Amino acid sequence: MVLIRFTSAIAAASMLLLAAADETPTPIKNPITTPTVTLPAREIVEIGCFQTGVPLENHGDYIYRSPGNCQLVCLEQGKNVMGLSDGENCWCGDKKPPKSSQIDNSTCDTTCSGDKTVRCGGPSVLWIALTGNTRNKVDFFEPVSSSSSSSIKPSSTAAPPTSTATHTPSSTPSAVPEKESKPNTVAIAVGVVVGIVGLSAILFGVWFMLRRRRQRQAEEDYRRNAANVNGFVNGGKLHTSNSSMNDSRLDPSFMDRRQSNGSIADNEDYSRRILKVTNA
Repeated sequence: MVLIRFTSAIAAASMLLLAAADETPTPIKNPITTPTVTLPAREIVEIGCFQTGVPLENHGDYIYRSPGNCQLVCLEQGKNVMGLSDGENCWCGDKKPPKSSQIDNSTCDTTCSGDKTVRCGGPSVLWIALTGNTRNKVDFFEPVSSSSSSSIKPSSTAAPPTSTATHTPSSTPSAVPEKESKPNTVAIAVGVVVGIVGLSAILFGVWFMLRRRRQRQAEEDYRRNAANVNGFVNGGKLHTSNSSMNDSRLDPSFMDRRQSNGSIADNEDYSRRILKVTNA
C-alpha cells in the first residue's frame, strides 16, 4: 500500500515537471514590433556600435525593420534611445548603454531586414542612435560594477530602465534566446523523471526480494513444524505397538499361571506345551 502511494506521488510530480517545461516564457511584457501610430519624428542621431543592450528593452524582430521603423516604436513609448540588432530587432530605452561597452562601428555590419542600404547592428551587438524625443543631453547608463557591463550581451536580462513617460515601463530587456532555453528545460525535466522512475524500480525490487524471503522463511517453518508433528505421531504409535506386543513363543496359559501364582520354575521350558501323564 505504501509503495502504491509513493509511486502515485512520483507520477504526479513528473506530470507537474513536464507541464512546467512546456510553458514558454514571455520575456517582454508589452512588445511593440512595429509602430501602431504615425508620429512626427526628428532627425536620428547615430551614436555607434555597442556590445550590450543594457538598459534598453528589446521589442522583438520585424520582417520590415529599418531605423525609421524602430524610431517610431521608441517614440510611441517616449524613449530617447533606440537600438538595432541582428538586422531585425528594435531596442528602446531612456539612456545610452555604458560607454565602456562601445566597440568599433565595423562590428555592426548586418543590414536591416527592411532596408539593405543601412546597418541594423550585428550578432549580439547593437547599433545605438538617439530618437530625437528630446533635445537635451542623453547620458550613458552607469552599471553597478565595471565587470557587469562588459559581461552582459544584448540577449541577457538587464535592469528595467527609469522612465519619465506616462506609460508603464515594460519588463527587462531580453532577446530571443528563450527559444533555445526551452529544450534545455525539457531535457532537465526528462532527466528528473527518468531518475525518479529508476529509483522507484530499485525500491520495488528491494520490496519484492524482502517479500520472497519472508515467503521462503514461512514455507521452511511450515515444513519443519509438519515434520515435528509427524515424528511425534509416528513415535507414539510405535511405542504403543511395542508395549502391546507379546512374545509368541510363550504359552498364554502359563503366562496366566505365572500371573496367578506369582512365580515360575526356572528350569522349565515354557515355550511349548508339554504333555504329562498322570495316574487317574
